[in-house]
Amino acid sequence: MDKQAKKEMAIAASLSAIPYIGGSVASIYTSIKTNKEFERIDSFFEDISKTIQRFDERLTNALKENNHDDEYLGMLLENTIRKVEKEAREGKRNAFKCFFTNALISGVNPNTYDHANFYLESLDSLNNTDIQVLLLINKANDLVLISDINSNPPSDPYFILASINKIRSFGFIEVYTGELHVGAKDNALNERVKLSQLGKDFISFCLS
Repeated sequence: MDKQAKKEMAIAASLSAIPYIGGSVASIYTSIKTNKEFERIDSFFEDISKTIQRFDERLTNALKENNHDDEYLGMLLENTIRKVEKEAREGKRNAFKCFFTNALISGVNPNTYDHANFYLESLDSLNNTDIQVLLLINKANDLVLISDINSNPPSDPYFILASINKIRSFGFIEVYTGELHVGAKDNALNERVKLSQLGKDFISFCLS
């Protein structure tokens, strides 16, 4: 058996270890997976398996009882794998783990797939600054002046504004325009933002 085949078997074994649905997920994986970034994917599913094994009884029962459709689970699994394999940032891979674990708990089927895949595509589109901005707005738990939002390391205010506009396009924030200021500052920087309910749900599903 060559090295690649051994890696494929190791990943399939990690998938099989996921309680209750591992066998089904492993079967889907082996039917769609070829030459990919094996180490990232192996670590990804191994960590998910360990996370689920630490769940309390309430969560394990939810996982066991949720309705998965193999076709839709396979589509979401393949899409997730393609994003994980190219993602070099550990923090972003951890967010994908959070997402996929919650997707498994919620059940992947025709009724839930579009919502879950929207979260996945949105998460993939966000860079580190976008995620920082989203979490800072969430932490404030109130209206935040755009010009007061600072990333780490500090960014140009218009880079923050670009992040705000991207996040807004996903429906994750609400933007409020107050008094218009005439002068050196762009009025856009004086708008205030807060999380929408969809934004709160996204953070809970992918970034908590």
